[in-house]
Amino acid sequence: MSLGSVPLDGARGWDDDVSSEMLARGLARAVSRELLSTKVTSRVVPFAFGAAGMTTTTTASTTLCVLTHEKLVDSRPIAERLRAETPSAFDIVVGSRVEDFDDAISGAGEARDVALLWWFAPRALAEGVLTAAARAECSERVRWMHSGSAGVEHLLAIPSVKAHSSVMTNARGAFSASLGEWGVLACMYFAKRVDEMRAAQRESRWIRTTVGMIQGKEMLVVGYGDIGKHVARRAKAMGMRVSAVRRTPEKTDPRDEHVERVVGFQSLKEAVAKADYVVVALPATKETDKLIDGDVLNAMKETSVLVNVGRGSTIDEDALVDALSNKKIAGAALDVFAVEPLPSDHPFYKLENCLMSFHCADLTSDYHDLALDCFIQHAKEYVEGKPFTNVVDKELGY
Repeated sequence: MSLGSVPLDGARGWDDDVSSEMLARGLARAVSRELLSTKVTSRVVPFAFGAAGMTTTTTASTTLCVLTHEKLVDSRPIAERLRAETPSAFDIVVGSRVEDFDDAISGAGEARDVALLWWFAPRALAEGVLTAAARAECSERVRWMHSGSAGVEHLLAIPSVKAHSSVMTNARGAFSASLGEWGVLACMYFAKRVDEMRAAQRESRWIRTTVGMIQGKEMLVVGYGDIGKHVARRAKAMGMRVSAVRRTPEKTDPRDEHVERVVGFQSLKEAVAKADYVVVALPATKETDKLIDGDVLNAMKETSVLVNVGRGSTIDEDALVDALSNKKIAGAALDVFAVEPLPSDHPFYKLENCLMSFHCADLTSDYHDLALDCFIQHAKEYVEGKPFTNVVDKELGY
């Protein structure tokens, strides 16, 4: 798989029926690139990897620093799309080392505003750029930070990032469709006894056994944000009955037809006791750390299945190993883990009632394009002075 389509750091879309949108977007990109190649040069955009000059009829007012991994510097979304589709009000600098941004953060004689795009870069790069900006006494010129991933706990773990006064946005929603599909897949995997079927096939055994249905079953979505809503929409379409637990149930749209009931975290144990499938779609915050603990797992039905498409830190993994080993619940489907990569000697690997997908449930071939779509949308909002679609609450952590 090419580096242009694979993120180098864990992260968390489109809605269904997007083929016409994809075609229109593809045509727009082609036209944009053609126009780009025919303009009269008036300004060179200083890409760190030495790309050809970009032209514009608008004077850049903000320097965009794209912090990325060295293996992604020349990837197609950065080398082609970023140049063609980012508003010309941005002067773009791409780099994988702190020194690549020396001129940008010092201003190089111009007191421009600065925006930072974290594009799957090592933590040390984000920390280093802000530290360098502070030393140059120009940290206040950083007006906006955007995370190419939906999860931002890796950035907020950096004190200088969390304490900075700039607005932070993220890629919330960019990967939710794929995660919604995987959430339903996990339910069907256990209902249809796929593991037993595959084992019999490998052993050339003909077996006839009863299978279950997810139609009519109860799904509880823990964390009813964008990912949770995408799971609920697909589960509802499959005939499941869906309820949810969220931090602020009062924020649920009363017109939401996909969920029957929404309660707060304080009702979590009572809610899981009624569910056949518990799908966790929580961000990693202090409040959600090991929220799914031994008490919650013990409250689940022995026939129920736990699915995690959020963050690994939200589940007490030791308690989950115990629940799976002793058949306190029927199974678990895990896309995320507290430590990634998961050590090879971890019990999850050997548990037959545990389905693992190695934090790749949202790793579609267009992963980086979806992330860039989200950034470009926010870049246009920035230039046009419109409210950002995704604003991160740095205190809440999402």
